[in-house]
Amino acid sequence: MRKKRIVFFIGQIGFGGSEKQLSLLLNYLDKKNDYFVVVFNKSNYGELTKELKKNGANIIFIPEKLKSIFGRLIFLVSIIFKIKPNIIHSWTVHDNAYVGIIGRLFNIKKIYGSVRGSLDGTSFSIMPKVFQILSLRLVPKLVVNSNEIKNELVHWGVKLENIILLPNCVKPQKVINPSSIKESPVICNIGNLRKNKNQALFIKAMKIVINEIPEAIGYIIGQKVEDEPGIENILIKLINRDELSQNIKLLGFQKDTTEFLKKSTIFVLPSLNEGTPNTVLEAMSLGVPVIASRVGGIPDLITDGLNGFLVDNNDAEKLGQKILELLNDEKQRKYISTNSIKFINQNHHPLQIKKLAERIYEF
Repeated sequence: MRKKRIVFFIGQIGFGGSEKQLSLLLNYLDKKNDYFVVVFNKSNYGELTKELKKNGANIIFIPEKLKSIFGRLIFLVSIIFKIKPNIIHSWTVHDNAYVGIIGRLFNIKKIYGSVRGSLDGTSFSIMPKVFQILSLRLVPKLVVNSNEIKNELVHWGVKLENIILLPNCVKPQKVINPSSIKESPVICNIGNLRKNKNQALFIKAMKIVINEIPEAIGYIIGQKVEDEPGIENILIKLINRDELSQNIKLLGFQKDTTEFLKKSTIFVLPSLNEGTPNTVLEAMSLGVPVIASRVGGIPDLITDGLNGFLVDNNDAEKLGQKILELLNDEKQRKYISTNSIKFINQNHHPLQIKKLAERIYEF
């Protein structure tokens, strides 16, 4: 089998879900091939450069001085001319148009774009309409990580045969019996501080929980983002208004969220929309029971009552009561925990996703 040269385009290589997925996939793909990752922007919260290099990738940063589309295209043309790849794949939707243009310019046979989050989500919805259309139309194939995104693309007019499902995977973890409560129960939420992540509903639900279990602790882990800088203050005001500052902690950006999940009794994600959230996969792989909203790719992961719970994302009372129900029933937590681990090992192990990726790239 001839060696292949594969170039990935990605917005940044911080510690976000998309970046982690690419790094994890590269760790398992055949090392006989050459892999290149072209990065468009620097991350404000650290980078996975060392990890990506360790996993076999050559990293190329677009110079920060190149801000215009034309300037970046010229740079990309020079890079692709030198590498001469067999396959080119945009890992983030914003960069699909670049891949489509460059791929056609060099007559690359395998050109892929990606849509890794809901089209109703912030990153896609704030793009100008013309760029939204170009990001979906200029690439022959679009790789998605959930069936719901596939349905959204069909609604946007993308042909079903041009959509490829590549589910997210999660690194196998050592499970430390999270179903038992040793001290104060910890309810954890992880996600950037965005309106979409719906941390306000989490706080309102936690107020109900704390009224019944005063020692309960709520963790909100995630950094504020440039395009929604006011969300943090909204959450702080909500916490202070309800006198919850002793129980609910805004922990900001954390490089290793796994350590917090290991200390958690329950993981809660009440998002307004999602793709396939890494945080849910990570919690399930550790056996931490998950309560999440019934949106995006989450129902692909959770069968309500079997390996987690699905809730509406607009009802704090029901969410609070579901958390209380789970906290007060250790047998149910153990049942959910066992089924979560089993589901992840059977459906989202990196070796399984590696095989799917190799079929896509025709290794």
